[in-house]
Amino acid sequence: MKILRSSARKTNRAPAANFTGTVFSDEVVAGTAPSRMRASVVSFTPGARTAWHSHPVGQTLFCLSGAGRVQRDGEPAQEIRAGDTVIIPPNVRHWHGAAPDKLFAHLAMSELNDKGEGTAWFEHVSDEDYNAAPAAVT
Repeated sequence: MKILRSSARKTNRAPAANFTGTVFSDEVVAGTAPSRMRASVVSFTPGARTAWHSHPVGQTLFCLSGAGRVQRDGEPAQEIRAGDTVIIPPNVRHWHGAAPDKLFAHLAMSELNDKGEGTAWFEHVSDEDYNAAPAAVT
């Protein structure tokens, strides 16, 4: 058993190449073989979001606080809130981030594939796509 002390890890600002707005990331775990698990708590300021991206083994988001949005390419954005879990299938282009007027944080979990490949990053989400009204919560 190993304990990863929080004092040994710092909060990192997410890179502008892959995010719009101010986003912070706190690594929870970066697994070592045979584990391929990666998990981070990602905190978004209002209006901040990821660029379009995909994960070869999929991604799971557990919403910790605030209000956010998630969108699968070709579908309307959806509102997500604390306590929601989002399961994104392998190789699906998507983005996620905060609502325009709320802070938002989630635990992002994904795995590397057998080749050691992780997130594939694409273009930034346009303001037009981001500002489109999200689908009604059902």
